Amino acid sequence: MKIRKMLAALAALCIAVPVTIAGQAGALTLAPVAGDVNSDSIFNLADMVMYQRWLKGAGKLIAETNGDVNGDGTCDVMDLSAMRRLLIDCIVKAPEPNFAPKAKNLCAGIAPSKTNESQADEKFINSQTAFTVDLFKKSYAENTEHENALVSPYSVMQALAMTANGAGGDTRAEMEKVLGGGMSMEDLNGYLLAQRKRSVNPKYTDYNKWQMSTANSIWAIDNKERINVRPEFIQNCVDYYDSEFYIAPFDDTTLDDVNGWVNDKTHEMIPSILDHIGEDDVMYLVNAVAFEAEWEEPFTEYQINKGEFTNANGDVQQADMLCGWERYIGDENTNGMVKSYSGGRYAFAALLPDESMTVDQYIGELTPEKLNDLLTQKNYDIKADIKLPKFSYEYENELSDELKSMGMPTAFTGEADFTNMSSIADRHPIHIDRVVHKTFIDLDENGTKAAAATMVAMADGAAMIDEIKEVNFDRPFVYCIFDTQTYVPVFIGAVNSLS
Repeated sequence: MKIRKMLAALAALCIAVPVTIAGQAGALTLAPVAGDVNSDSIFNLADMVMYQRWLKGAGKLIAETNGDVNGDGTCDVMDLSAMRRLLIDCIVKAPEPNFAPKAKNLCAGIAPSKTNESQADEKFINSQTAFTVDLFKKSYAENTEHENALVSPYSVMQALAMTANGAGGDTRAEMEKVLGGGMSMEDLNGYLLAQRKRSVNPKYTDYNKWQMSTANSIWAIDNKERINVRPEFIQNCVDYYDSEFYIAPFDDTTLDDVNGWVNDKTHEMIPSILDHIGEDDVMYLVNAVAFEAEWEEPFTEYQINKGEFTNANGDVQQADMLCGWERYIGDENTNGMVKSYSGGRYAFAALLPDESMTVDQYIGELTPEKLNDLLTQKNYDIKADIKLPKFSYEYENELSDELKSMGMPTAFTGEADFTNMSSIADRHPIHIDRVVHKTFIDLDENGTKAAAATMVAMADGAAMIDEIKEVNFDRPFVYCIFDTQTYVPVFIGAVNSLS
């Protein structure tokens, strides 16, 4: 059954992400803490939820004086913006979380073998753009309630590519066609290795404020009668995906370990990926991505105006609009904009369909060629006078049906061949049971935070076989975060509502 939850991102992330680092005096005394409107002596996302509700007239502030974050003597929407900046600044500067799984990483200390990297070329770019558009369209097609959507094709690709390295026969051929347009896994591994290495910021400075981290892990049940993982499969995942490898009991401690690992690697933007351990589950292949970047030219407070956004159901919502002049992109049924993040390595694009089209129709007609043509436009002499709403939300989806319809159904059936993953798969078959994908995005005047996690769950039970121009983004639109050198999106989504 499809999992399609759309929650207000801040409400869903009310776990403590302290701005006062644990152990510092501010967290241990009763001294006032800026932003601590719920009076628990710590500023975190829960305070922002309370403050947002108070601004909308719902509820009250327990410690109203702490809500004057910008120190102008009043509590208003400008203090909410200051809270966002404070939270982002803390997450960037905070020490690494002290996450220690109970399971032991058996790959710790294993050096990667010598590998061949392949820099992105037309073949790789075309295959990844096609995968992006197909995955986004298939995922969005299930969106019958006009909810927001967001997928990270980059995250899904990392998790499935690791999985495909353990496949053989027709299963491998189908996965190669879907993931790389038919190129061999050996070739795709080299491209994905180079792509992952290029996603790391070698020098974080005031003029290059962006971070993107990628982490991969494999968790196998400690029962060699159900799965006996081939050492060459693990070595391949270490070589090309820098994967960690854990042998675990697949009980509640494993549930906590996998979720703790995802929470850690997504900088606490995605608290969990796994809600239960299935009795047939024997392996999890997990990817986590965290993206945080400031705008190259942030919006000032004078560029934030009150506006309205008409959602996909026709309801009018109040919005904080980010206003300014940005680079224009467009075609016969698109008006859009591109805005660079600090350092220019990544950029944000928003695509507004003509008023004669719904966003559903627009996505249905989207092609890899159309998306690439829009992202590669160099209309430096045309400016877009934009009004872009701030937005923040979570998205969750189970991608099995989408991936089957994209052309790799065998991997999900009892006919799947994963003999390159497990040495006993010929007599004790395993298959992909589910592919869980979770994402998060928060876009405001300072920049963007986004995260994704993808988990491929392998099981050994019986498989079910299923069949200058004004561009006002005041209605549903499509957007993406893309690599400015390859123009391949790492995140792509649609905003249908601001609530």
